[in-house]
Amino acid sequence: MLGEFVSPAQYASLLQRGRHATERWLPFDTAQLQADYNRRPFVVEHRLQQHALFDIAPLFELARRVPARQVKFRRGDIAPDADFDASFNLPQGALTLDHLLRHFEALHGYVCINNPELDAQYRPVIEALLAEIAAHIHPLDPHITWYSTYVFISAQGAVTPYHMDREMNFLLQIRGEKTADLWDQGDPRIMSPAQKDRLLAYEGTRPPYQPSFEERAMHFTLRPGLGVHHPFIAPHRVWTHSNLSVSLAFTFRTRQSDRLTAAHQFNARLRRLGLQNPKPVGESPWVDSAKAQALHALQHLRHPLQRA
Repeated sequence: MLGEFVSPAQYASLLQRGRHATERWLPFDTAQLQADYNRRPFVVEHRLQQHALFDIAPLFELARRVPARQVKFRRGDIAPDADFDASFNLPQGALTLDHLLRHFEALHGYVCINNPELDAQYRPVIEALLAEIAAHIHPLDPHITWYSTYVFISAQGAVTPYHMDREMNFLLQIRGEKTADLWDQGDPRIMSPAQKDRLLAYEGTRPPYQPSFEERAMHFTLRPGLGVHHPFIAPHRVWTHSNLSVSLAFTFRTRQSDRLTAAHQFNARLRRLGLQNPKPVGESPWVDSAKAQALHALQHLRHPLQRA
């Protein structure tokens, strides 16, 4: 599984580090966070465009250095409504990572480096950013329980197709320009309660794009020093403009998003048992919490050794 779990002791250490950081890369606006965090997308500021490790040359070196399983690559000129997960499995001919990196712009390259925090050179930087995020969101959403980062390097015209993640995200633009399109995760016309239950239960494919969604898209133009916050499971799509682009996605889960995930998974079980319209997650925090506790109890009954 990608990413790393964060223990309570690790989180406490990160929180202290973030609160007392002397060099800050994420000067988020506190009022903006309080108003919009995990409710709706909003623009954030950062200074990562000033960090030498996020230049193109060291990132290409990182892509060559990390284990092959941590790097996904393909041509970037694909349909914006292509299936996100399947896009990396499209026929690539004789394309290799080294060939793509040497002819990146000519081949409209798209590279995703998974978990740069596993690299010794990048880990201190990523952990410092995680500490800052923890300090910023703690008053609103305490205790990050898991995180994973991704570096996206894309040439002119590259597309990240419509999809949704199962976490929250800060997408930080470092080089070049992109347009990020996001949709309201709470709009049942975009994702029905049943689709969200299946998404969080990992049942089937992610909810697909429909042309009717276009009129409901929120558009964010990102340039170096700007990013956008993706609320929990918010659908999104990203377009690279006319120059080479680098961005860092910081995805994470918290105790609250874990509870929501468990409640969705409980609903998915109810649907499999024949109850087609369980109370949608998000309508009642008390019911959501009870569903999450019930799911954990069922899991412990099925796998009693997990209690250890």
